[in-house]
Amino acid sequence: MVIRWENVDDLEDYFITYLLYADSFTVPQISRIRNMTEESVNKDLILAKTRLREVRKSSDTPKSDIIEKYLSLSKEERLDFIKKVPKNELESFKMKVYKSILKTDNAEDLMVLVWTVGELKDDRFLNIIYPLLDKGHSNLRRIAYSALGKIGNSDSCRYIEMGLSDSNPQIRQYCAKYLGKIGTRNSLRILENVIKNKSDFEKRYVLRACDESIIKLKQKFTISK
Repeated sequence: MVIRWENVDDLEDYFITYLLYADSFTVPQISRIRNMTEESVNKDLILAKTRLREVRKSSDTPKSDIIEKYLSLSKEERLDFIKKVPKNELESFKMKVYKSILKTDNAEDLMVLVWTVGELKDDRFLNIIYPLLDKGHSNLRRIAYSALGKIGNSDSCRYIEMGLSDSNPQIRQYCAKYLGKIGTRNSLRILENVIKNKSDFEKRYVLRACDESIIKLKQKFTISK
């Protein structure tokens, strides 16, 4: 089964919703484009993803194509897969994930691969994750920031600091939280400025994450209140 705009006339209607999502449109944007409720958009996406997973599992994909097999799994199955990869095959799997991120155009597959990077916690992926922080797809950015937070490398600190200005409040919350883990003294000043300058309009859960990370960083650097 080929799911592309070129053969859109041959596809079920829910795949049109999926194609828009794969092209980095958000659920609210698709809702407006297709004149559907957001609930209907999400139902279409679930249906499309389920169908694609079924097709992948039943296809004649070579057994050696581990990434195709991996992408067909549910989240729980992927976690189990990663846990059970033999140590002598782990480096090969990581390399295939790395190469797949570089060549994958499908947003849904890319999000799964970037999520995988976070589970693998290998900082050798950082150089290909950083460019994804500028993508228009907010869910992809969110998962990319999440991967940085899970890897926990201090080299990512300045990128996570910039994430505090992302248009998506959930991403800002994630970044505030992760700075409590890998932040510097400069991160502490940035978080304090968020509290000082944005408390009138920033989401409460973002401010709460900032407060919690400020406490952690003050403890880390032995700074009295």
